[in-house]
Amino acid sequence: MADISPFCGLRYNLKTIKNIKDVFAPPYDIISEKEQKELYARHPFNVVRLILAKTTKKDDEKSNRYSRAGSLFKKWIKDGVLVNDEKPAIYIYTQDYTVEGVRKKRIGFLARMKFDEKGCLPHEHTLIKPKEDRLRLIRRVHANLSPIFSFYIDNKNAVGNILKSYLKKKPLISFTDAEKIRHCFWKVDEAAAIKKICGLMKNKQVFIADGHHRYEVSRNFRDELLSAGYPPDGDFNHVMMYLTGFNEDNLYVMPTHRLVKNVPELESKLEALKKYFSVTAVKSLSAMLTSQKKEKGFSLGMYYKGKFFVLTMQDARLLEKLMRKTPQQWRKLDVAMLNTVVFEHIFKLDEAQKEDNIGYTRDAQEAVYSVNKKHFDVAFFPNATKAEQVKTIALSGSRMPQKSTYFYPKPITGLVIHKF
Repeated sequence: MADISPFCGLRYNLKTIKNIKDVFAPPYDIISEKEQKELYARHPFNVVRLILAKTTKKDDEKSNRYSRAGSLFKKWIKDGVLVNDEKPAIYIYTQDYTVEGVRKKRIGFLARMKFDEKGCLPHEHTLIKPKEDRLRLIRRVHANLSPIFSFYIDNKNAVGNILKSYLKKKPLISFTDAEKIRHCFWKVDEAAAIKKICGLMKNKQVFIADGHHRYEVSRNFRDELLSAGYPPDGDFNHVMMYLTGFNEDNLYVMPTHRLVKNVPELESKLEALKKYFSVTAVKSLSAMLTSQKKEKGFSLGMYYKGKFFVLTMQDARLLEKLMRKTPQQWRKLDVAMLNTVVFEHIFKLDEAQKEDNIGYTRDAQEAVYSVNKKHFDVAFFPNATKAEQVKTIALSGSRMPQKSTYFYPKPITGLVIHKF
């Protein structure tokens, strides 16, 4: 089902760049304005200059962050900052990380995958504005600058065992970042090993974990190029993927908290929550997060006007009635309840209003800070969606609300680029 193949990766020149760890960055959509400035200052060749270039007051249709990224990308290639591998390869990438006091290791690999609607299943809806943003960038660079984070089912761990056999070798890149995540990167260009891995992947179902917007944009750009007369066998018919097996160490899901603003008559609408939820005040953020996890059934945290609350669904029959038009697989998700009951039924937000007036963060303290600073009016804290639920929803053909999952840790950007 998954048409996986190697490619000649475009990578930072390890012979000329010192402190290689300083050129990498997180995915563009989790980089704050403050972090963008820090990444710019960290290294003149940091990949943030490509994936999230700064804007200026003089920007217009001809000169803007996208045109600057495109010009800089060409310059880095011309100057030898970025160099192509001579042989097609796949790239093994591991992340050692700690969650809830337990050290884990994620093992995966980067390769290109041919677009196939059945071979790669999404689980989330996407937003228009982020897709417009990424489309403007890909038109300038003709490259996948970041991989699509995905997982596959491999009950016998046949692919994983091959990948593990390479971990004894010295990695091309190895470093620990500020979050104490250990990143290691290997190149595999032996034809026999590549053939074996690609062959094993042919019968695997692939699921998108993170990167829905970039995947759709890459596919849409493929369609643009085909319509413009580009050859149907071009590299743009493929997208760069980071693929990892479906297991506990590889897939840790964190919640994404919601911040809301500009809701008319917010006070009365928050009062209306009591029709559906028991609302319990708690003393602190930590008490709220701990309490909501212990609740049976659906529960949410809420922060409003300096106070923390735990909201627990009172009557499952009310929930069933309100969510009867939603896919069956949705109905066990806290984030789906928040979207349907709170945002749509009580707050009366349509899709455009949700896109304009809802913010997202995985950092609970940042959510509280944003409300305190009046950037938003109220914050909601859903429990995390489980990886198994993501798989079930994707297989059913359904999609969850935007930003329903936050897979941790994210693959970093800059290890390898797929140019076409």
